[in-house]
Amino acid sequence: MGTIWTPSLVRYSGAKYKQIASAAEDAISSGELLPNSKLPPQRQLADNLSVTIGTITRAYALLEQRGYVYAKVGAGTFVKASQSMTNSQRGNFSTCQQPLTDQINLLSDAMSELAKSPLRLTQLMEYHAEPLNEHKLTFSQWLVRRGIEQKPEQIVFSHGAQQGIFAVLNAMLKSGDTLFCESNCYPGIHVAAEQLGIKIIPISLTDDGLDLSELAEKLSLYKPTALYLTPNNQNPTCIQYSHAQRQSILKLAQIHQVVIIEDDVNYCLPSEWCSPLWSLDQASTAIEKQSVIYISSLSKLFCGGLRQGFLLVPQRFMRKIKQAIYSQCWMVSPINTELACILIENKAFMGEREQQIAARQQQCIAMGQRLGLKQNWRGLNGWLQLKLPLKSHHVVTALAQQGILIRNGDDFNNHDNHIRLSIGGCGDDNIFTEQLAKIEACINELSQSAYSVV
Repeated sequence: MGTIWTPSLVRYSGAKYKQIASAAEDAISSGELLPNSKLPPQRQLADNLSVTIGTITRAYALLEQRGYVYAKVGAGTFVKASQSMTNSQRGNFSTCQQPLTDQINLLSDAMSELAKSPLRLTQLMEYHAEPLNEHKLTFSQWLVRRGIEQKPEQIVFSHGAQQGIFAVLNAMLKSGDTLFCESNCYPGIHVAAEQLGIKIIPISLTDDGLDLSELAEKLSLYKPTALYLTPNNQNPTCIQYSHAQRQSILKLAQIHQVVIIEDDVNYCLPSEWCSPLWSLDQASTAIEKQSVIYISSLSKLFCGGLRQGFLLVPQRFMRKIKQAIYSQCWMVSPINTELACILIENKAFMGEREQQIAARQQQCIAMGQRLGLKQNWRGLNGWLQLKLPLKSHHVVTALAQQGILIRNGDDFNNHDNHIRLSIGGCGDDNIFTEQLAKIEACINELSQSAYSVV
């Protein structure tokens, strides 16, 4: 039997399913709904509130996302014990990911749509060494809508962007070759290069992007095979390369015959986004000399568990890249790609997350201003420099003791006392605000402490 509980929604606003979820949260917090008690059956609660079962399903899914309840197949939905709920609400500002809003419902709908097409499922369950043409066309049309011109035949799928990075390095460089990268950058590139025996040489960053004088000097000195960049939203510094910077880098790469690996995984708000280096190369370079390989994925647009990476590849590199992908897996799952295609064609793909992220950004910027910190924000990430004598590792350690995780700049080979905050790890805005206040209070308190060396 389910708990006899019918909430009053008079004091709640917003979508009906959110009202129901908020009422349940309050009931759990107040003790009206006890730990391990069973929520009312969905049909029963739907009838009592005069809403659809789908509305109750969405409300229960939202409660599960937020860590208040758990579902048992065939048994129902139950309130979590208080300790489990506390753990689920730990603050994760260390991982760059989208806040979970309605992704569960969108993915559930996509899986339901696919489940209702047995003939399509039969086709997808077969081996497909080559991606299906309709998948490439769907992604191509979606990229055009996002302002990235390309052709379906230039698309290669991968299981996430990291596999795409490894495949490109495996295809374009051999053991002992040299790869240039940004001085502070995504650690995954170092892991992949080390595995393949590739030497990495860092290039310093400026507020505009790479230090062009240093790049030109080192290109002549070391003669690298490739250059790895994150020009749209540099990870971790949130720098965006200027247009002049992109043109200069492209020209230098062409002169020295260097392949550019453009990583555009990191999310930008629509107002922040800039056309990638790939587009500049396609528009200004002869086909036989195009040298930019573009890598992205849906992980930081939708969710990390959807391992749908994709590459845009100049025709002259296509055979090598495909061979490298096949050497790691005979085929990229067409079932995964089918779900990805259904999702990106859904007009609700981003939902209201962009407004939520923009609002959170402004909260964080205001915090940085109150603390008087040098800061840079773009998309889901912020890069803040702490004031000495306060050290970044002091803040990271103190916050971890409070259950809040952030990134130390040292993780990105930056030793100038920076921290990186990622603002999508919490789906609930109220909890996010509470955790952000704890971060500010921690920095304030530690800044006012006296540090001494004995």
